[in-house]
Amino acid sequence: MCVSSDVRYQTFENRGEVVQIASFVGRDFIGTTVKAPLSQYPEVRILPMETVLASKGTGVVTCVPSDSPDDFATVTDLIKKPAHYGIEAEWASLPVVPIIHTPTYGDLAAPEIVKKMKIQSPKDTKLLAEAKEAVYREGFYNGTMIIGKYKGEKVEEAKPKVRSDLLASGEAFVYNEPEGLVMSRSGDECIVALCDQWYLNYGEPAWKEITERLV
Repeated sequence: MCVSSDVRYQTFENRGEVVQIASFVGRDFIGTTVKAPLSQYPEVRILPMETVLASKGTGVVTCVPSDSPDDFATVTDLIKKPAHYGIEAEWASLPVVPIIHTPTYGDLAAPEIVKKMKIQSPKDTKLLAEAKEAVYREGFYNGTMIIGKYKGEKVEEAKPKVRSDLLASGEAFVYNEPEGLVMSRSGDECIVALCDQWYLNYGEPAWKEITERLV
């Protein structure tokens, strides 16, 4: 378990500083019951997922097997091979809850597309990437919520409302990260940080006009 450098530079009063309370190996948490915000289950378990990056956030993410092909493939693999992962099969056996209805994939987009594309395991990374792009695009632009506070609303409209609710309740905080790995010209890995610096938009017409007049 870790807290990424991104979090240290985004959310704490003393930027870049974190008070370490304890140190654990991630496997120590496997099987632990936790409460997941907005989940239909009062408790879920922390389970292993080989594609999660421990360098991002806490290394623990919410699993949504109804609409994430990666999550569904992992859960399916956990149920098939519990001994391999060092878990009890029933830990991963909670029924998948439908969240979004889509015209193309129905109420359970991830299971449907995994079946259609004949994805066999979490190791089918190329197929899963294609499936994720297709399902997320369909869900966001054409999906309708079928559960929760915003049932009946378009996902595109409901998503920012859910975000605001989680922030207001204290169950979430704003966290930003690059789309992918970003390296500086000096060879350092770039992170998102709140910094006391600013940049000029050289193409901004009003600023450009004033500058040209003075020059």
